[in-house]
Amino acid sequence: MADKNIESVLLEERTFTPAPAFSARAHLKPADAEALRRRAREDHVGFWTDLAAQELTWHTPFTVGLDATRAPNYRWFSDGRLNASYNCLDVHLNTRAEKTAVIFEGEPGDVRRLSYRELHAEVCRFANALKAQGVERGDRVIIYMPLVPEIVVA
Repeated sequence: MADKNIESVLLEERTFTPAPAFSARAHLKPADAEALRRRAREDHVGFWTDLAAQELTWHTPFTVGLDATRAPNYRWFSDGRLNASYNCLDVHLNTRAEKTAVIFEGEPGDVRRLSYRELHAEVCRFANALKAQGVERGDRVIIYMPLVPEIVVA
């Protein structure tokens, strides 16, 4: 082990095949996954542009997938506007409100679960607390927190 450098431990070549019963319930079948990987390799801009258009809710849809005019400072979807909180949380309230959104495991025996509904309520509460402190749209807020469930809320 002493003769190994850091690169040797960063390379992982093993594969772990899931149980057939688990694979049977997968939303993405192996052939479909390979087709997606191939598309991502061959047309990464089209791949991510299509995925972003199909899977995210945009307040202002983007017209440019990748802006490379200032390379190497690339910008994706720069003329589009979306609400990350809405896309991560609100879209699930109609169909998954009582399903678990966050599982936090701290010290042994310290497990906390938040449903989408509970998480949404906490996010709204926190947003209102920020507004009460005078925080407005466009303000930058720095939050320094330990790894606790509330970090997802913030």
